[in-house]
Amino acid sequence: MPSRQTPHDGSYRRLFSHARMVRDLIERYVAPPWVDRLDFSTLEIVPAHYVSEELEQRESDVVWRLRYEPGGDWFYIYILIEFQSSVARFMAIRVLTYIMLLYEDLIRNRRWTSSRKLPPVVPIVLYNGENKWTAPLQVADLLESIPGQERHVPRFEYQVIDEGHLPRERLEPLDNPVAGVFQLEQSQGVEEIRRIIDSLLDILGDPELRELRQDMATWLRRAVLPARLPGIEIPELQDLQEAKIMLAERAARWPKQWMAEGYEKGLKEGRKEGRKAALLEGQRLALSEQVGERFGPLEPRYERLIAAASEAQLKQWRKDILSATDPCDLFPG
Repeated sequence: MPSRQTPHDGSYRRLFSHARMVRDLIERYVAPPWVDRLDFSTLEIVPAHYVSEELEQRESDVVWRLRYEPGGDWFYIYILIEFQSSVARFMAIRVLTYIMLLYEDLIRNRRWTSSRKLPPVVPIVLYNGENKWTAPLQVADLLESIPGQERHVPRFEYQVIDEGHLPRERLEPLDNPVAGVFQLEQSQGVEEIRRIIDSLLDILGDPELRELRQDMATWLRRAVLPARLPGIEIPELQDLQEAKIMLAERAARWPKQWMAEGYEKGLKEGRKEGRKAALLEGQRLALSEQVGERFGPLEPRYERLIAAASEAQLKQWRKDILSATDPCDLFPG
């Protein structure tokens, strides 16, 4: 079974170049106590042109600013998208460095607050590696402590959103696009992806969000679907609606393709792993299609059961579906 980690690329950064995504991220997953005082109607992206001679610009990062209360001073949000699959132990130092570069730029351009201080910056790290994030969040935890020198230790902390390890209750309900993106990060199969896309189409139905729908379709094609469907050619997608149609049209053909490719791989490499993994994935998708045709769209909990089922369990369900009158009969408990 392929890895469920979704490789980030430039298409993922594009998602957080939309004000709607940033607002939903802050309100749902950062949720500071002062969130109600932010004027989200003033959200605007900040060009990331501040670099040093020693440090190259991070193309993956996105910086936004908005007013703290209507007519108030600017407030900055620095989003770092962590592409690495492993945990970066010294991330706190890196984040602090980028924030200091931003502050240097603000000083250079005399962009301080009405009280002639620098504006606050909230640093957020988005991470989707397979290993759970364990790096210290505070700079002080990375520095050797010497008794009596505490006042010389920098006080700085960032917030990390470990997308792949968010508990399920934080992903529900699927009522905003960021929750949809994080659910896609954790998705276990084609049927679950199709369900999430349906919800996203409802959420992003406003014509003004057309560009966000396009960018989500691009991210799906370039990152999500290749990670879930290795070896499958994914066509160009211009919109989420096209992604939905494509998955519906091609899903029926994929089980046989996976079985054939897995068998061929097993023969060529002289081992059974490739064939077994492809057969199992094909059996899961075939059962999902069969259950969906008989009982209608499946609830997410049933989709997750199928996605994680063993070959023996799938065999039993294929037998039980003949007498089942309801999904509850097939998936007890």
